[in-house]
Amino acid sequence: MSNIIKNERIAFCITCMNRLKHLQQTLEKNIQDNYLKGHVEFVLLDYNSQDGLEEWVSKNMRTYIDEGILVYYKTTEPTHYLRSHSRNMAFRLANATILCNLDADNFLGKGFADYIINEFSKQDSIFCTTNRSFDGTYGRICVRSEDFALIRGYNEALQGWGFEDNDFYYRFQLQGLKPVSFHNPEFYHYIEHPDTERIADEFMFKNLKEMYIAYLNPFTSSILLFFENFTTEQYTFVNNYHLNVLVDFLQKDKPLFDDRDRITVQEKNSKGIWKEENNAIIIQENGKQYFGHRETPCFDLNGKSFYIVQNDTLKIKILLLLTAGINYNQAKKQYTNNLIVNPDGFGKGIVIKNFNFSKKIVLS
Repeated sequence: MSNIIKNERIAFCITCMNRLKHLQQTLEKNIQDNYLKGHVEFVLLDYNSQDGLEEWVSKNMRTYIDEGILVYYKTTEPTHYLRSHSRNMAFRLANATILCNLDADNFLGKGFADYIINEFSKQDSIFCTTNRSFDGTYGRICVRSEDFALIRGYNEALQGWGFEDNDFYYRFQLQGLKPVSFHNPEFYHYIEHPDTERIADEFMFKNLKEMYIAYLNPFTSSILLFFENFTTEQYTFVNNYHLNVLVDFLQKDKPLFDDRDRITVQEKNSKGIWKEENNAIIIQENGKQYFGHRETPCFDLNGKSFYIVQNDTLKIKILLLLTAGINYNQAKKQYTNNLIVNPDGFGKGIVIKNFNFSKKIVLS
């Protein structure tokens, strides 16, 4: 172990909603591989998990809590998982000079904390990330606490899966911070899991009733979503990859908001309501009614022929593309119009610390 800088302290911030099975494999291993007394803490935010997380931590992790290396917080407010908000809460609860987002399915690797602390001691105005290989460690980023506060945290206007990390990194670069990647392969281990688990607790997935798709041309498709509350939303995908080759979004002089490098979601979308009567689907949108029947594989809506999507894997892939596209549009709009990120504050909420339910901590 190299010489640790006296006043440096790193906090690994973990948010968890119903991912206990991953934490059971990673949490204690990460602590044991990175224990540096007085210089490391693990902040675990139980984001209203319903899978026994609280009981497991209380029963199995008390030793680390008593030693001060693990701090357990719990909020009972969220009904759905919000990446940016949950991470902002965890970062704000940390007591460290360096903050690191750590996904519940990630293994840090032995000596990661020591490595990061020393990287920050050698260079000013940096943030540390993975090598951006777009694997399961992509969201791991280490930043100075004052730099996190300066850019006002993760963008809470981005509420679904995707692009919140890109936006976060980009805003650090706009402040003049340099991205520094770690390359030791020991720092890149994670638990493989299906895409379903990435969005299982998000609003759009939990409330989706049915999905339909319409082919418009070789580069464009429309998606129609039926939700449990009898509302509908329609979006249009445009595949722009034929316009340019994909290049690294952090490449020098490469703008983040370049539509040519991605599948985009058109800004204009439509909403409506739906109901089912006598095996017929009735959709009302923009003052007009459209009819479909359960016995037929498709129905026409405003000149588009929509077919039901029955393959669960395809549904998940479409939702991932959709939420990432919506977030991209939101971030692009804020950047283009020079809007303040999180103008009303970030990471707000009420938590309890280390099972002390008699005392609540209010993040305002």
